[in-house]
Amino acid sequence: MKISYNWLKMFIDFNLPPKELGNILTLAGSEVEAIEEKGFDTAGITTGKVITVDPHPDADKLTVCTVDVGDETLTAVCGAPNVEVGQSVIFAKIGAKIADGNKLKKAKIRGVESFGMVLAEDEIGISDDHSGIIVLDESIKPGTAVNNVIELDDYIYEFEITPNRPDCLSHIGMAREVKALLGGEINYPNFEVNETGPNVSKDLAIQIDDPEGCPRYTGRLVSGIKVGPSPLWLKARLHYLGIRPINNIVDISNYVLLETGHPLHAFDYDYFKANRVTIRKAKAGEIFTTLDETKRELNDGQCLITDGKKGVALGGIMGGLDSEVTDTTVNILLESAYFDPVTIRRGAKAVGLATESSRRFERGADPEMAPRANDRACRLINELAGGQIHKGIVDAYPRKFSPVKIDFRPERANKVLGSNIDISKMSQIFDGLDINYHDGSPITVNQPSFRPDLTREADLIEEIARIYGIDNIPDVYRPGGTLETNIDQKTMIRNRLRNFLVGRGFYEIFTLTLVDSRQLKKINEDTELVRLMNPLSEEMSVLRPDLSIAMIRTLKHNINHGSKDIKLYEIGTTYKPSSGDLADEKESICLGLCGREAPVSWRQAEVFSDFYSLKAELEAIFEFFKITDLKFVPESNPYLDDKCCFAVQAGGNVQGSIGKASTKAGKTIGLKQESYIAEFNFDIFAEQALKANYFKPLPKFPASDRDIALLVDQNIPVGELISVIGDAGGKIVREVFPFDLYKGKNIAEDKKSIAFRIMYRSDNKTLTDDEVDKAHNRIIRAITDKFKAELRS
Repeated sequence: MKISYNWLKMFIDFNLPPKELGNILTLAGSEVEAIEEKGFDTAGITTGKVITVDPHPDADKLTVCTVDVGDETLTAVCGAPNVEVGQSVIFAKIGAKIADGNKLKKAKIRGVESFGMVLAEDEIGISDDHSGIIVLDESIKPGTAVNNVIELDDYIYEFEITPNRPDCLSHIGMAREVKALLGGEINYPNFEVNETGPNVSKDLAIQIDDPEGCPRYTGRLVSGIKVGPSPLWLKARLHYLGIRPINNIVDISNYVLLETGHPLHAFDYDYFKANRVTIRKAKAGEIFTTLDETKRELNDGQCLITDGKKGVALGGIMGGLDSEVTDTTVNILLESAYFDPVTIRRGAKAVGLATESSRRFERGADPEMAPRANDRACRLINELAGGQIHKGIVDAYPRKFSPVKIDFRPERANKVLGSNIDISKMSQIFDGLDINYHDGSPITVNQPSFRPDLTREADLIEEIARIYGIDNIPDVYRPGGTLETNIDQKTMIRNRLRNFLVGRGFYEIFTLTLVDSRQLKKINEDTELVRLMNPLSEEMSVLRPDLSIAMIRTLKHNINHGSKDIKLYEIGTTYKPSSGDLADEKESICLGLCGREAPVSWRQAEVFSDFYSLKAELEAIFEFFKITDLKFVPESNPYLDDKCCFAVQAGGNVQGSIGKASTKAGKTIGLKQESYIAEFNFDIFAEQALKANYFKPLPKFPASDRDIALLVDQNIPVGELISVIGDAGGKIVREVFPFDLYKGKNIAEDKKSIAFRIMYRSDNKTLTDDEVDKAHNRIIRAITDKFKAELRS
């Protein structure tokens, strides 16, 4: 939001320099991000009168002009098509700096010396127009300083206004802030209109069929206007504040927007098929062409302004192309309305538009400013474009503003703030902010129509604090405890897990909880979803049932942007439908990796991540938290490849799934690189981590190792073999480690050779060879009996 220092001073008198005023406003909550100086370097730019205009001897489109600049007459080569003898113009002498930052030098253009430049609007920085030179009133004397003709020197504030303060999106609103902080009174602009036309009720009727989307709509008619360029002062003011001047009618509506904060729109009334305005909900699929010449498909949640038959504007967002004001417009309808913030926010997002109008309405405009803004704009139109203002205003107001009444207790405010602010000072702050109140115990405060954010006593206390000044509230010590809270054990597990994963090279991601239901259904049509009642779009229509879909989308996004070696994790909540009113929420953790395991180096060959890379990460996590009995059992999961998909089990519970991202999921989301995903239930994981015994004494007795090589069927999981070895060997089997796997020559295609190293140890004594051999033989018999395995030598 941009605010002009000079324009602000027109509304309230203050003596602070721009930087100091910016600091005060920032401390009060309206943060000044930058202050830009405009039009101060105008030395050498003056007014002049064109004495002669002759054709250039060597260029058809150039002329050679002599210009009286007061103290001398100078020759300048000019390319403007509108230069004529006798015109009062703005002239830049040699050494003057124009708006683009260049200093003029004496130049020879096609053989003719030029001692300056007759300036266009873009060259003094009041618009982007370079179609012709600026022509001033003939009464202006040559040699007059340009700042005496147009107020060019100004300071422009760039504010970062919080979404809850729509009242600060205008010069009047910011003047109210200055009034509350520094005192004084606001000099409001003239809202009175000179109504000389016929009665408006004869030529205009307004019907609101969507009072929820449009609680108030006012309309005025002005006939016989003359559309043309705006005066220089108006162009400069708009251009400085980032709005492109178009014509006097459109520029006035934008000027009043910046002045009052209330959006307006002017229609060419001759385009209307009937003398009426009907405000209704748009029809789903209805096509409407906006001012930017774009055809937009509407939905039934948007508000459409019509002439009773066809649409003329997308309410609160943008006008229609066919009814725009042009150079031939003679009669206009001026709209000043109040639209529902939620309707505008959803409607603007649905069509992909963000305009100055929608930004204000979606934050909450002032419904009581609508007729006053209309009056103000009509007055300016009458002054700058002529015409007759019809008598009266049509004001349709089916849902009137009802202010919230707030009980305010000064003693409560002091207690909350830790201050001792006098009641008279609090009353002074309310007066400065134009907040109406009635004395009593408690004080009854009426919510101003321009402050939708003031609904509770706490909001008023905040107003007292920011205007009084946080720095003015003394530091006090309050005995009676600490604000610190103990971290629960589950949070400690979560934090330890985060640190562990970061230490292993993972990056944490935070994705939206809203996902695309269409993608989920393509991957798994049986998935149960929690759907929003009023989604903004289909892309954000359901709550995520898992973290895997967001992980795959994030992997795809990074891969598409050139980051192909990735290790990511996310800890977040997932949602499933339940029998009650609320969704069933569970916390999950998801890991994703793809690409190289390590950066390319001359010291080692490229090694790419695979299933075993992710499996090793999972095993490291469970080992770190001392969760034992980790198993990987084949299963089916819609996100994972059927040939590489396993359930993760530990402590007798199914924790989650691990595997390679399936072709179907990758194709649906657009993932083209081989990637691996693991997702498991964090709640179950944390519960087991808390039960884990983190201390184990060092072994007192030595271990004895035995190796065993087996030939088994290809489809027998290694986990089952390890489980049988442990059961058959008994308590003295402390570790089983597969150290070799062979498939190929001299081995049948449906067989595999796998070798294990088994570690035997007792807690009570040193094991003898006989004791180890007995256990080892039991293991061999169990494996050969159950799996028909062959012992290899």
